[in-house]
Amino acid sequence: MAPKSLENSIWMNESNAVQFFHEKVVEAQERQKLRLTENVEFYIVNLLCEHVRINESEDSENCLVLILKKALESSHVEKVALYKKLADTALYFSGFFQEYFNRKSFDIKYYVNMGESAYGELSHLLKGKNTYQETMSQIYQEMSKSFTKAVEILLDISEQTTHQDHIRSTLSIYDAWLNTASAKLEKELIARGVHPIKINSRKVQ
Repeated sequence: MAPKSLENSIWMNESNAVQFFHEKVVEAQERQKLRLTENVEFYIVNLLCEHVRINESEDSENCLVLILKKALESSHVEKVALYKKLADTALYFSGFFQEYFNRKSFDIKYYVNMGESAYGELSHLLKGKNTYQETMSQIYQEMSKSFTKAVEILLDISEQTTHQDHIRSTLSIYDAWLNTASAKLEKELIARGVHPIKINSRKVQ
């Protein structure tokens, strides 16, 4: 489900959604000093155009697991569609709903791992097929490798287009940084006077 303020922005630009989102993606890259490949940039723009029109909400953590289970049990054609849905959902939620993870029993790293793996599996499923599928295989491989960068871009767009009722807490940002090592989140922590340090999470036996 698209954030309401973002949805309203697109409503006003319905006939030109692709241009609207392309501008947002380009601006986000400039702010974050990131450079996406043309394929990844194009994919993110289309992802945003698709998701902003989705009105129904889903219980996403159950959704991912169920999609994965169904994909593993499906035919080749169904696998492609299901892994795409899995990967796109993981990417969209990772960028636009990071606060959501603080209220759940798992963290954003779960979504990142699911998304990277799903795009990687899509690349494998389409590799060596016809010309179109081979092209998509390469794009999905780029999406898998650039997943974290894509999340950074979506997070930036989310912050620029969504009016939040409260400022994100420093603890929330730090927790997300521990799980993603996001350069953007690290900059924000430093700006708040916090210099983050990675902690070895292995338990002492």
